[in-house]
Amino acid sequence: MTDRTLTHGVPDDLADDIRDHRYAILQTRVERIPKLAKGLRCQEPDGCPQTATLATLAVEGTTEDDNTLGLCLVKQNGLPVCIVTCDQHRSEASHDLYYLLTEQTRPDGIRAFDLPGVHMQWHTNEE
Repeated sequence: MTDRTLTHGVPDDLADDIRDHRYAILQTRVERIPKLAKGLRCQEPDGCPQTATLATLAVEGTTEDDNTLGLCLVKQNGLPVCIVTCDQHRSEASHDLYYLLTEQTRPDGIRAFDLPGVHMQWHTNEE
């Protein structure tokens, strides 16, 4: 597996990955997502007993209103598709998520983005 680097993303880079690969991959600390259940275990398919520290999400579009970046996350049943892992399994999560969405291996050009200091809020279909 090719080593991946975490990119502190800017909106243009996210849009480039969406254009080139259908999705951008976003990884952020679980504490930055208030709606995410706390204390979840790492979802590495081979099994991992550690508590999840990172959430990996797929972005399928971006919006910008009044200089505020909005992310259009890939959703199923009204909720963002998300894989939570420990720090050790961060690279595997981005590969697993891309494969889950496309049934293809994650391309070399796609990056894993972080938006430092950004706390993510989202709306479900019920809200």
